[in-house]
Amino acid sequence: MATTSEGTATRELAIANAALLRRQMNQILCEISEGKFSIDSIFEIDGNAALNQLYVLKILEKFAGIGKVRARSGLDVLKISHKCRFSSLESRQREALIKEFAK
Repeated sequence: MATTSEGTATRELAIANAALLRRQMNQILCEISEGKFSIDSIFEIDGNAALNQLYVLKILEKFAGIGKVRARSGLDVLKISHKCRFSSLESRQREALIKEFAK
């Protein structure tokens, strides 16, 4: 079965959109590493597609002073999955994360 030009164009567009989203996600993580965001301010951002796709664990690991071990143990204490995406957090979970990591 041959691929149609319409199918190829749709596939290429999807690949381009995924690559753009990935670049935006990496940009956010770099900005967190550089200190442009605090724990409080990252949870105030609403509607950012790239941020919403990131795992909470990856976001926490990028903050100075948190690191991999503290991020994982903090999520375990709060009973939040390591695979939880930012967009999946409930408001009570966001508040608990701020309390836990804004120390």
